Amino acid sequence: MSTPSSLRPSTSVQARNRRVEQYRSLVRPIALHYHRRCAEPLDDLIQVGLLGLLRAAELYRPATTTPFEAFARPHVRGALLHYLRDVALPIRLPRRLDEQRLQLARLRSTWLASHHRPATEQELRDQLGLDQGQWTLLQAAEQLVRVQSLEAWLDDGSEQPSTALEPQASDAGSADGTAAASVLLAGLEEPLRLVVERVILAGWSYRRTAAWLQVSPMTVQRRLRRALGLLRDCLVSPEPGLRPAASVAPGC
Repeated sequence: MSTPSSLRPSTSVQARNRRVEQYRSLVRPIALHYHRRCAEPLDDLIQVGLLGLLRAAELYRPATTTPFEAFARPHVRGALLHYLRDVALPIRLPRRLDEQRLQLARLRSTWLASHHRPATEQELRDQLGLDQGQWTLLQAAEQLVRVQSLEAWLDDGSEQPSTALEPQASDAGSADGTAAASVLLAGLEEPLRLVVERVILAGWSYRRTAAWLQVSPMTVQRRLRRALGLLRDCLVSPEPGLRPAASVAPGC
């Protein structure tokens, strides 16, 4: 019996899945690079990196002159940096990225002094010679360095959100990230799916996500780890779809 057309994966989804399967080997070396600089389990970092690869595969347009490998790397690194920003563990940025971060800070200062206004994103990108992927990665690195750790916030008992903890990505960028993995994540229970979409794909902090879901930051962290575990064996399976997740109680 033939499969109804409404249940067949779309051509775009099939192309995305093939691209993820073909280039998934990109993820492990990048995840290993950050694993050596923090105490996070390598498997968790690989799953986060694969989500970044998935986003890149969905956003990529073959008509562009940029090879997919070059297009995907900043997305993989960016997803990892967004994740590590909220893990509350110290991490050393690669030297080149740290130098770009310092150069960006100096450029903002000198531009304001000479033009009497803040530089726009496009002006900063042009001055630094960065494409969109490199700029996104640099922004994620800035957030990673700027944000205070989750443990430090919990220890000091602060009740008010800090603006430094909020990501600088635009709402449009968040929407792109959510759309990129919507098909894959559909098999997760809603509490887990929402956490992955906000923390990994949209770059939200634990605190912002917790406030939005009306749960604690530690609940967000637990749900994220649970979701990554469920995605481990299913992320790039030939037939998209996750087995149903265990029920998640509101307080978990």
